[in-house]
Order: sequence, then structure tokens, then C-alpha cells
Amino acid sequence: MDESSNFETREKRLPRWAQVLAGSVIGALTLLCGYASLVMLLDVNKKSPILAAVVSFVLLLGCLWVLGTCLQLLTGRKVRGGLMTPRALRVVSFFFLVFPVAGLFTGYYRRMGMIAVDQAVMYFFIFWGLLALARKREAADVSGGRTKQSLDAQETPPKS
Repeated sequence: MDESSNFETREKRLPRWAQVLAGSVIGALTLLCGYASLVMLLDVNKKSPILAAVVSFVLLLGCLWVLGTCLQLLTGRKVRGGLMTPRALRVVSFFFLVFPVAGLFTGYYRRMGMIAVDQAVMYFFIFWGLLALARKREAADVSGGRTKQSLDAQETPPKS
């Protein structure tokens, strides 16, 4: 049996209609967010123009990444290991950890009360869940013989 098909049997895939629906809905919302980020980038902010440009540029890059993921869903392209690599899962999990910490410094918990605490607990669970998923996918890559070195060796032709 092929290693990639062995990995696909371990993780269940969504039906094709659900992938297309999710890609369409998320893609449409991301296009709206991308438009807002582009307007924010092109519109000069009087108070802090550099901060506004940096934030809108980062948001625009995030929108482009999400659109790329939506295109994978819409085209049905087979992606080894899911839509996000273990490194991408770790980066996203880090942002879910940043949210509750930022709430401490902004006074969000004082303003919102128990709802904010519930949100922070959920963010921590999401953080640990994404880290566990990243470890699981990385272990599946290594156990299947697909380490980063072996993948790089397959992609680069031998030097003569």
C-alpha cells in the first residue's frame, strides 16, 4: 500500500460537496476581509500611518494565505497531511495563545467579566489541540518515512 494512501485512511476527509461549500463561504468572507485590508493599506491614516500600513499589510498577507487554502478546497487538490503543515498549525496555535495574554494588558477581562474568562479557557484548549494535531501529523510523516530530509532529497535532483 502507498504511504500517502495509508496516511489518508488515518485522517477522515470531508465529502467533496462540503469542501466546495466551505471553500466558497470562507473564500467569499476572506475576499471581503482582503478588500477591507487593502482599503486600510491604501487609505493614509493621519495618527499613525506606519502602524496602519504594517497592520493592514500583515492582514492582507493572512487573507492571501487563507485564499490559497480555499483554492485547495475548491480545486480538490490532494494535500499530504491536511490543509496545514505542522509548522502552520504551530503558528496558528501561537496566535490563539496570544489572545488571552493580550487580554490581560488591554483590560478586556475587567470589562467583559466571566465571558472573557470563558473565551480565554477556550483559546487555551484550541492552543493545546492544535499543538497535539501538529505533533500527530509530524509523527505520521516521520513514521511513514517522510522526513523533511527525505522529501528534500526527492525534490532536488542529484548533483553531477
